[in-house]
Amino acid sequence: MKKIQLLSIMVISGAVAFGAQTAAVKKANVSFTESLARVESTGSIAKLVIDSDEAIHGLQFDISYNVSEITSIVPQDISGFEVQYNELSDGLIRGLVFSMQGNALPENLEFEFVNADNFNGTSTIEFKDIILADSNGKGVDVEAQSYVVNFGAAVNTTPYKTDISDAYPNPFNPSTQINYSLENTGLVQIMVYDAAGRLVEELVNSQQPAGDNHRAVWDASNQASGVYFAKIIVGDLVETQKLMLLK
Repeated sequence: MKKIQLLSIMVISGAVAFGAQTAAVKKANVSFTESLARVESTGSIAKLVIDSDEAIHGLQFDISYNVSEITSIVPQDISGFEVQYNELSDGLIRGLVFSMQGNALPENLEFEFVNADNFNGTSTIEFKDIILADSNGKGVDVEAQSYVVNFGAAVNTTPYKTDISDAYPNPFNPSTQINYSLENTGLVQIMVYDAAGRLVEELVNSQQPAGDNHRAVWDASNQASGVYFAKIIVGDLVETQKLMLLK
């Protein structure tokens, strides 16, 4: 692991130049997901996942965090790659990952999150800036998701199970609620569509910590009576529920 005093946005080797091409030509999604490899009482390991149709050859990122809850965020070494990071200020780090041989990055990059003393709750980290480059140095348009670190999971002796309850009440007027539990921290999406397949409302689209106390409430006060459908996506689990609004 190399900790550097200054990060350049130019990678000389492998002809990967961050920002060399200003026009984004591809799209990618970057998010964290909990790693099953190691969870310790002194911290937590999470994987940064790069979801892209195009191979990514360079990554630069700025991540912010709450220093009263997290003492450090450290990207882990990757064999054959340069992994560098620098603390720009309290609660803000910048990192750079690339290959001297110009090899494509792996899809998963591990990070260690170390919690502050006596802090065993959840803490949210945010991407402030992120740059991806393909093999030609062209920028890749990227969307990044915030991540909720659950340090309590390290001492939790009761594992959770991913489960989605039926909406209740149903039929309903004017609101209904969907309760769900998560085995692992991850991205949750819950959308409501009308009978014609048009998106009516996005209830949830964010990283959610593992646990059994999650809920999504849909207030349909401004909608007409009729049949609607709630689509719930939790990792590989996709479920659709039929909702009946009666006024």
